[in-house]
Amino acid sequence: MYLALPVLASAAASTGSPIFMALILPAVIAAAMKREPLPVWMAMLAVTAGAYAWFSTVEKPAARPDIPEEIRWTDKVSVADGVLKGFAADSAGNRWYVTYRFRSEEERNLFLRHGVAGHRYHILAELEEPDPPAHTYAFDMGAWLQAEKAAGILRLQEAGYAGPAPGMPAIIRRWREALGGHIRKQFPPSVSAEAQALIIGERSATDPDDERAYRRLGITHLFAISGLHVGILIFLLREILLRLGIRTNVVRVGLILFLPVYAMLAGGAPPVWRAVLISLMLLMPESKSGKPRLDLLFSAGMILFLLIDPHAVSKPGFQMSYLAAFALIHSSSILSTARSALHQAWLVTVICQVAVTPVLLYHFFETSLSSFAANLLFVPVFSVVVLPANLVLLLLTFLAPGLAGWLFSLYVPLRELLGELILLFAELPFSVWTPGRPGLPALLLLICATVLFFLLVEARKNRSACAVLVSVCLIVHAGPYLTPGIRVHFIDVGQGDSALIELPFRQGVILIDTGGRLGFGEEEGKEQSGGSGVGERVVVPFLKGRGITKVDKLILTHPDADHAEGAAEVMREIRAKEIHIGPGTYREEGYADVIRAARQAGIPVREVMEGTGWTDGNITFRYLSPYEMEYRGNNDSLVLHLEQHDFSVLFTGDLEEEGEARLIAKYGALLPVTVLKAGHHGSRTSSSAAFVDAASPGITIFSAGRRNRYGHPHPEVTERFRQAGLPAVSTAEQGTITFIYHKGRVIQSDSR
Repeated sequence: MYLALPVLASAAASTGSPIFMALILPAVIAAAMKREPLPVWMAMLAVTAGAYAWFSTVEKPAARPDIPEEIRWTDKVSVADGVLKGFAADSAGNRWYVTYRFRSEEERNLFLRHGVAGHRYHILAELEEPDPPAHTYAFDMGAWLQAEKAAGILRLQEAGYAGPAPGMPAIIRRWREALGGHIRKQFPPSVSAEAQALIIGERSATDPDDERAYRRLGITHLFAISGLHVGILIFLLREILLRLGIRTNVVRVGLILFLPVYAMLAGGAPPVWRAVLISLMLLMPESKSGKPRLDLLFSAGMILFLLIDPHAVSKPGFQMSYLAAFALIHSSSILSTARSALHQAWLVTVICQVAVTPVLLYHFFETSLSSFAANLLFVPVFSVVVLPANLVLLLLTFLAPGLAGWLFSLYVPLRELLGELILLFAELPFSVWTPGRPGLPALLLLICATVLFFLLVEARKNRSACAVLVSVCLIVHAGPYLTPGIRVHFIDVGQGDSALIELPFRQGVILIDTGGRLGFGEEEGKEQSGGSGVGERVVVPFLKGRGITKVDKLILTHPDADHAEGAAEVMREIRAKEIHIGPGTYREEGYADVIRAARQAGIPVREVMEGTGWTDGNITFRYLSPYEMEYRGNNDSLVLHLEQHDFSVLFTGDLEEEGEARLIAKYGALLPVTVLKAGHHGSRTSSSAAFVDAASPGITIFSAGRRNRYGHPHPEVTERFRQAGLPAVSTAEQGTITFIYHKGRVIQSDSR
């Protein structure tokens, strides 16, 4: 503790914020309580100062290097939807994140035939600036690149093969790529992705539905190489080699030489290196005083890892891996109470799950409740059957392909049955607790409750421990339901629309549109890989970050892709009580996926139009358009008017000048408004002078993408608002924008 915590605090403070130096406090408190002598305090001070100086020097930002003409691909490379993405290094040792869109299927096949990881390519590229996160809960590309020690993003325009890269790391990368190719070729498709994840740590081929099921059940760690996998691998190799008659010392040396190579073959994630480093120390010959303490090995391994990669301290994988291991090491007295192997497995699951809960809520806004039972069932199955089976089958595909084929015929049906069981369990109700990201006070309270939980369990006061933890969790969960005022969020989905309304005290939640086809920050002619993903990558994290798992109404203004394509993705994670669409749009192609998802989930879909609406307390919602039963285009968008006292918001979808004129004529009494969501992203066909004058909004929101190909919002439109003296902002510049109305005051904030 006296060495590891100062190093950990120094790494976090130098790569993040100086406030993280507070992580050293437990070591200071422990030293004070134990009345440690002056040399211990001096050593702590020296380690803290030295570590902070070292990390600050190592992490000092350098000037961005020039664009290279040749790169060497690392092993973090993936190909999907005709786009190659991954990390590469130039001849000067600078690390880059590189993307390349293949011009044809033939070019893609040529790339893959030559090989990517561990190979050199001549390139012509341009720098690309990472987009800022869409909101505070969204993925931060810039921070991720910094944590990965990348100099920037290179978008390749041309790439030509230049041969294999020199050096042992490049050779190991080629081995890993070759091993992945061998698995894809020799393993049946239904188990190939799992074998790649378990053997070489490559999870890009895992089915998204499977990933979601693993996450809901809290068993994702079983498919990411960790201490469990490394331990099983060492056990199997050691037993096989010893039974072949190889001497113990030779086996030990062989494993010591093999493990670092395996860590690189497995992708080099923090949990892998943690397990490998501790295993290496345990494999060292015993001294006269016996083997060193496991907590000392753990601390030494963490210090070594941070000295190599201080940015790892900010990665969820590092935090959860070391936190779970730390909790297990220091819970020996709790584990000693186990009355059976099943009871011990239960205690291990509880210790790990409780320990990592604050980390899970901060990074992912939810934690699995079913993991306590799921791990009891699936950990033994994966430890005894699945992982050993994959290792043995891999070996047999090299030594005895015929026998491997016969064993696959037995194993695959059993594995598919297990997969169906996992998917079934994942859909059970109350599998996941999603309170959202706790604020700093709630997070500190949860951390304190976690520590107190372990102290009480160690003192054999289990009921009190559970009462403390459950009480604090209820407090954390209740936070959003204690917030007064109405909140309106305009979510930055790029070139598209999405808005979220939260009623006071979370009495209701309404989601309007979900974004779609064009990704945020897309440049002219550059469409996002796969054509969608905005619902999953932007809207769902925002909802979950705020602790929202269901919405009372999902309103889709019209079937255009940039408004509705993300809806099906959102509905996979967020429950909607009912869906509102415009008249005559039920069979529109743009709604096909969401209608199919609604049928499967039993969610009613209502066609609504002008004159309909509802009230919720003193808040009134009115649909002002469309008025026809036939859908013809943008002017038949659903237009929603929200009103509470002197606060009003108008959501116009893609309404254009013709629709605006009709709205003025019939609903002029509802104008002006406090907040206006400008029609059609600020297109010149919308926001006519007459409408701007009639609406006279206190502020206008343009929902548009950075550098979008359409030039939205159009300069003529922005100038129109400027000349009228009406303020207007764009999600392209501000990111997600939030308005809070409470006690007659309107507060605007940007959610980044």
